[in-house]
Amino acid sequence: MKALLNKELRLCLHPTVFIYLALVLMLLIPNYPYLVACFFLCNAVFFVFQSSRENGDPLYTAMLPVSKAQAVKARCLFVVLLQAAEILLMAGMCALSLVAMDGANAGGTDHSLSLLAFALILFAIFNLIFLPSFYKTGYKAGAAFLKGAIGVWIWIVLAEGTMIATRIITVEKGLDIPFFRFVADNIDCFPATQTAWTAQAILFGAALLIYILGTLLSVRLSVKRYERVDVQ
Repeated sequence: MKALLNKELRLCLHPTVFIYLALVLMLLIPNYPYLVACFFLCNAVFFVFQSSRENGDPLYTAMLPVSKAQAVKARCLFVVLLQAAEILLMAGMCALSLVAMDGANAGGTDHSLSLLAFALILFAIFNLIFLPSFYKTGYKAGAAFLKGAIGVWIWIVLAEGTMIATRIITVEKGLDIPFFRFVADNIDCFPATQTAWTAQAILFGAALLIYILGTLLSVRLSVKRYERVDVQ
């Protein structure tokens, strides 16, 4: 597995990966839906799969003394490493924003643990849709990405839309609706109270579990489907 992962890093790492990772700087844009930055990393994953296909990587890997399952797991691990790098960079940007800005965001989720939790769920959705869809054929990266992008954007609209609605209802309209008040005080904020820290820690833990289980399921489905593909 170590040799296969090394192959992924040396031969399949598309240059656009670094560009899309750098777009985490979007978290310093005032009042912006920051989950969009995660979508760009999904674009990077798409370019990795597409360029690898165009460069004959599936056939090259098939000629190596490794199984299809090992090849799939190595590529999926590569994707997980990219997503982990994105989460770490986002955490750094959140910390920086608290110094350069006040951490508040009228355009979506505030710079907080909640943002990282929503990002993990976004990546879980993408992995569950994109990876099994791609490995069903082993070459239709575009169609798989389109399906994954639809799922990702539904989540972005739902998550960021809820945060925007919370701000409008609680701040601009001054309404005291229990659900939105709880979100405003504990989820869509930098946690300043013990209750907020607890709520966001639980949210992040649940999101991490969703990401781990979702990604493991996507790998299992991908392996099962790729075993039936005739690599030529």
